Amino acid sequence: MACDVRKCKPILLLIVKLTLVNLAIATKEEKVVAQSKFPSEFSFAIEHHIPRRLAKFDDPKSYAFDASSGSASRHVRSSASSTGATPSQASGTALRPSRCLGECVKYGTCYEELGRCDCPPGRVGADCSSLLPEPELTRLCTANGHTNITCAAQLEPALCLNACNFRGRCVGGVCVCHPGFFGADCALSLAAEQPADRRGSKASGLRMELLAGQNYTARPSGPRIYVYELPPDMNTYQNLDRLDRPLMYLLWQRLLSAGLRVADAASADFFFVPVRVRLAYDSDRVVKTVSYIRTMWPYWNASHGGSRHIFVHTGDWGRDELSEDAQLLTRNATWLTHWGLARDHEFAGWKQAHRPGRDIVLPLMLAPTVLSTYRLPHNSPLHPAGTRMPRVTTLFFAGRICGSRAQPTTNGTYPNCPNVLGREDAYSAATRQRAFFHHHGRPNWKMVSTSRTPALDMMTAKFCLAPSGGGQGKRSVLAPLLGCVPVTVTDGLIQPFEPELSWERFAVGVRERDLPVMHELLERLRPEQVAGFQAALPCAAQHLFWSSLYGSVFGEDGAYDAFETLTQVLRMRAMYPNVAPEEYEFVDSAFAAFMECREPPPSALRQMTAAVMAAKSGMQRALAGSGVLRRPPPHRRQAANASSGTTGLSTLMSSAASGPVVRQALCSHSALPTPGAPSCSRCVRRRGRLLNPGGTICCNTRELAKCLRLWD
Repeated sequence: MACDVRKCKPILLLIVKLTLVNLAIATKEEKVVAQSKFPSEFSFAIEHHIPRRLAKFDDPKSYAFDASSGSASRHVRSSASSTGATPSQASGTALRPSRCLGECVKYGTCYEELGRCDCPPGRVGADCSSLLPEPELTRLCTANGHTNITCAAQLEPALCLNACNFRGRCVGGVCVCHPGFFGADCALSLAAEQPADRRGSKASGLRMELLAGQNYTARPSGPRIYVYELPPDMNTYQNLDRLDRPLMYLLWQRLLSAGLRVADAASADFFFVPVRVRLAYDSDRVVKTVSYIRTMWPYWNASHGGSRHIFVHTGDWGRDELSEDAQLLTRNATWLTHWGLARDHEFAGWKQAHRPGRDIVLPLMLAPTVLSTYRLPHNSPLHPAGTRMPRVTTLFFAGRICGSRAQPTTNGTYPNCPNVLGREDAYSAATRQRAFFHHHGRPNWKMVSTSRTPALDMMTAKFCLAPSGGGQGKRSVLAPLLGCVPVTVTDGLIQPFEPELSWERFAVGVRERDLPVMHELLERLRPEQVAGFQAALPCAAQHLFWSSLYGSVFGEDGAYDAFETLTQVLRMRAMYPNVAPEEYEFVDSAFAAFMECREPPPSALRQMTAAVMAAKSGMQRALAGSGVLRRPPPHRRQAANASSGTTGLSTLMSSAASGPVVRQALCSHSALPTPGAPSCSRCVRRRGRLLNPGGTICCNTRELAKCLRLWD
């Protein structure tokens, strides 16, 4: 039906007007919803008088508060947990009131075990409700390696420990956990069932659980490691993405994904102290940390002054860099370091830093730039598809010769380095200077300060000099990765994982006094001896490389990597506390098989089961009498050890009983074809120095309890 324009025009204008009004209302509603989830940084800052760089992470609209009671009971209004489960949903119980008073859960994280309110950078006070003044905030940020962009601002989750397990926000490197979750990586929550009697020490009244809702279980074979939850200003305030040696944090992440971490301290074999120790001035942090632990938990004193406590030192000189107070305070603890000097070195002026049987020497974690320089991701000779070139050079070394980085003289006079620093002999204990002096011009030897083709040179050399430098040298790790037999020369220096890892099977040790005749010693080796060293290198390289943290580079699956090697060493110490480390392979055939990169026989798993049970029940002496600790004959590697003991831990035994274990491939960095291995470039949460949450072995695994377990 036709419509008169004069009559229909008002109606059309009304329809258009109503449409525009509805559209405006809808747009406004969408904006309100968006602001409720992601509040405007600017408007929120004005409303609450907060500096703009702080406003990003203060979002009170995410929570519902019980103002009438004045308690710290907090409930999530929306889906707070990225895993889709709040603590109440995970445990099947109602969310308990927080032990922290005031507005702690609004601005920080309540560590429920102690009732301690952990504040992110920029927040202070008993409940984190106060803002740090701008000048003080700037000083705090600068002192911890932050910029205005990364300090006290919400960052992507991967820049926090374990990405906060996607149960919190990453604020300036500190996890601000959703209500009910707590801990440095938001992995902890209160268990559904709590003990009726909570008397005793301050830290013993509550039962906690790890990764609630993910069915997390500890590795049956152990070791079981309890991790202290320290205030964030002691360990996570630092800009973790700028650490030059982040190994302590990587180990901290991996303990959870590997199933070694436990929430019950009473069941722990060891206690991990997550404090960064890199240089001498970190000694004060160690003293402060131990003092705090002794005040808040009973475990340090109960373990005879920290005898089962583990610290990590990533500096060049290990324990020797600690102050006398820090060394004395941690004299009974175990230090994981890169520097294994087991006795004083008078010539160099070095002091003993390593205590065999108590401390453990860890291999250096090679930076990605080092791996690229030596072309390991491109053409590793250990990779099944790698190129194996004729090894025509007898010995190769390229690197700094003089401590001052000056060029050594070649005119036949010694010293061949200028004493610019006043302590030239202290650099490498003069092993580099003397080796260059005696052998730099020797036929078929290549000893230079620089090389344009270091990877090719190592891949075509039979032996590679692996001296110390300004601390532990990286060549003791690089040489095996490139199929070159390492030659160690520093007296009294324990190599990574030595003596548990038998370096005499794949390396040549030369005493410092024999440096002038090193060529004669190498020439005396029979061809079959050299072939034996080379055959043992692929297994040694696995033990020395942190594959599960970084990813595969030569086709390895991570089952025997440096982290798993450390795990096995700690397992042996927990099971056999009175056995010397060099005897481990004689008393535990599963350990012997592991160190040779082979699957343990079923009899070895039964032996390990019995040892685990005995260690937990205090029956070590009874086991020794039953023959489980019997020293096997020298040909132990050719025949399985006879062992006695009860059966158990069926998950450990079933795999070996059914034949060779087929493991899921670790993601690979190699450009060479690696069947079944995805590229590590597809790890969507891989970021910065912390790499992937839980280690790269957990690439794209959102729930760390479901991360691949190689030895369960």
